[in-house]
Amino acid sequence: YTSGMSATSAEPDSLEGLNAAQREAVLHFEGPILVLAGAGSGKTRVLTTRIARLIEHHGVDPRRILAVTFTNKAAGEMRERVARLLGTEPQGMWAGTFHAIGARLLRREAPLAGRTPAFTIYDEDDALALVRRVMERLRISPKEYAPKAIRSAISDAKNALVTPETYATLARDPLSRAAAALYPHLETALREANAADFDDLLVLPVRILEQNAE
Repeated sequence: YTSGMSATSAEPDSLEGLNAAQREAVLHFEGPILVLAGAGSGKTRVLTTRIARLIEHHGVDPRRILAVTFTNKAAGEMRERVARLLGTEPQGMWAGTFHAIGARLLRREAPLAGRTPAFTIYDEDDALALVRRVMERLRISPKEYAPKAIRSAISDAKNALVTPETYATLARDPLSRAAAALYPHLETALREANAADFDDLLVLPVRILEQNAE
């Protein structure tokens, strides 16, 4: 295995610097592998070395690699480490947070989600403002049902992949019923505004993948 760098390089992320368990994870090629590792056990080191090996040793196209992390900082660090190991940037590799990966997929396949590639991503304030506007249009009093509570209920439903239709059948208490009345109108408003909220960055890619086998 060569990393695309000099054999005498001081780069710490090398195959030779891994312990037996780490080497096993890095050298595994075909089929899935699950690695359970605690804090400080070298997870990022293993992942980046594995990615570099897949690209350089096995000839895997970087565009076919998806590395998901929980923070933008970790994603940037992972990409930098892989680039150091390869001696070049892994062009086209998908590395990012769940939301960033979702946004990237949505930009590419926006029409499948009823959006254009230039769709706007609503932050929490934008999303809450939209909830208030739709509540006003439906004559649902914000004094009776707090917009934040309505927004939270719908957000929970979306993250559980519960559709507006299914949610309406499950709503039992007054707040849930109010949220159920708002939910489909909120989805329509987001689509008409060519927008997506943070929940949509996770949910819409799932729907795209479920509904479009290719």
